[in-house]
Amino acid sequence: MRVVHFAPFAPCGCGLYEAARDMVLADIRAGHDAHLVDSGITINGEHKNGIPGQRDERGGSIVITEDPQVAYYADVIVAHAGYIDSFIVQNQAPVIWVMHGRPSACFRPEQFGNGNSYSIFESISKWPRVKAMLTFWEYHVAFWKPIIPEEKIVCFNAPPIDEKRFSPEGAKHDFGIMGGEINIAICESWREDVDIYETAFCAIECARRRKDVKFHFYGMESPLRCWEFVLRELRLLGALGEVWERRPDVEEIYRSIDILLSPQRIVTRTIGEAMSCGTPVVAARGNDFVEYTADIGNPEETADAIENLISQTKENRGALGNKTLEKAKSFSLKNYSKKMNKLYERITA
Repeated sequence: MRVVHFAPFAPCGCGLYEAARDMVLADIRAGHDAHLVDSGITINGEHKNGIPGQRDERGGSIVITEDPQVAYYADVIVAHAGYIDSFIVQNQAPVIWVMHGRPSACFRPEQFGNGNSYSIFESISKWPRVKAMLTFWEYHVAFWKPIIPEEKIVCFNAPPIDEKRFSPEGAKHDFGIMGGEINIAICESWREDVDIYETAFCAIECARRRKDVKFHFYGMESPLRCWEFVLRELRLLGALGEVWERRPDVEEIYRSIDILLSPQRIVTRTIGEAMSCGTPVVAARGNDFVEYTADIGNPEETADAIENLISQTKENRGALGNKTLEKAKSFSLKNYSKKMNKLYERITA
């Protein structure tokens, strides 16, 4: 089956792309004739066309962007962030639209006049050619039902993560003098609906209690502005580690840290990637895949959860890692392909 994916090409710069890339790899490994078209990006209302021939060779697997004309002969089109109308209108392949964003993350910007992704989902879900609107989080289904026909909502309830790239085996990051006895990373992107602001204060509360922790921040944006004040407090407590924007070797970070701290109640890319590397996670209460959860808006409660996990890590790191890896099997590309192949068969029948 020829499957053509449309997504912006943005290695290390966009979680949506990282998920789309892994879905393309899953299709290839499942024996499909899978292709990726760079749909380009829109900046300040101006669309910039994608570029064919770009290569992503991370993790030992190669994905190359192709000319949009490959869509002329598609059996299925998987749209991750829009597609190029002039090419897609020339065939009648059914479309699967992947809803990568959280409903609130789509709604909030549009509410304040920035973008229209929420309205786009409502509109395109009514197109006869769009056969499925795919989400990876059961928690979101109730929020999509009011604007999307229920028969078109498909939920896999586990995001796809390339288990070959994200695994316990491989190079590890050296924190050097920036490291501590216990290294904890905070990696979530800045979003209007869920942010790492409260998470940072959970880190501050933990640092006030113990001197063996270092907190490392990745995915920060420049300039830091008022974040400087928050990071200054951690620095004064001797608990501030590395502070980076997005990194190309994030899997090496996951293998090197003891804990990932996240404000999310769903399995985002960072949570799934870390767990696939055997790294345990403290996340927001309600996250079904994470054993250690807390009210991230309550720094004391979250610090308790971090300390409990640190105790478990020191007692038996190996057993904890194996338990984490067992849960992460739900994210494997093999598990994803079993579900996606059934969807392909249904919409092309």
